[in-house]
Amino acid sequence: MNKKIIAALFIIISATPMAAQDEDEFEGTIQDSLKPPPLKELIDYNRSNNIKNGFSAHKMNYILPYTYSWMDEYDGRKKSEIKFQMSLKQRLLKFYGWAFYFGYTQKSFWQAYDFNESRPFRENNFNPEFFFRTKMWSDFRIDTGAEHESNGKDIPDSRSWNRIYITPYFENDRFIATLKAWYRLKENKKDGEEDVAGDDNPGIHRYYGHGELGLTLKIPELRNTYISSLMRFNPAHKKGAVELNLTVPLSINSMSFMVQYWDGYGESLIDYNVRQRKIGFGLNFTR
Repeated sequence: MNKKIIAALFIIISATPMAAQDEDEFEGTIQDSLKPPPLKELIDYNRSNNIKNGFSAHKMNYILPYTYSWMDEYDGRKKSEIKFQMSLKQRLLKFYGWAFYFGYTQKSFWQAYDFNESRPFRENNFNPEFFFRTKMWSDFRIDTGAEHESNGKDIPDSRSWNRIYITPYFENDRFIATLKAWYRLKENKKDGEEDVAGDDNPGIHRYYGHGELGLTLKIPELRNTYISSLMRFNPAHKKGAVELNLTVPLSINSMSFMVQYWDGYGESLIDYNVRQRKIGFGLNFTR
């Protein structure tokens, strides 16, 4: 991450108020934070608790062994493929009303049903991030962070961007709502098609917009079935996307049956400017 990302992140953090106590994730109160403990005590606490807790789920973790796209085949790809996502986070530091995390999410699209080729992975999106989590009260928190996302390919198929973001998060027994707003860090314009240092996708904001709204309905009467949606829209360019997910718990560990529907732009970085309509079936592993 360059200096611009780090500087912008700390500007956001400095404007975020300290949270109240939460026994699950945070210790101490606002008043306590004004009287920090000795440095050695803070170091010893984090050394014994952060890494010991290990990785935990960040975003959804799932595999869709079968997805189908209604758009015409192009670039030699088949309409059917496997899609999966894994997403983890590790707490690095905790201090009273806030915690600092590293997160990593990877989303992959596997042309496993292309028997004429070598069943290639047509696209992988890699998304590392660092973020602060501030607990405001028991059912409301704010995440502020910086993230990079890229597909790891060479030009002309290279896609990447860097963002700083803030995400208010509300949750109760039946409902979850998130509103993630971001600012894309500008990159230099390419001097030519072979310039590896310039912006790979200067118009990506036209399709992704500047934020996304997430809504989840929890139905305890149906064995904690979840219905979730993710929506993005850029009114200036009339582009956006909708993702709908239905997860129904199974009697096998923590797995759930999952149906996912996508309509819009930006399902993957390589297709950020291509509209997709897809449906997929599989398993969700997020508790």
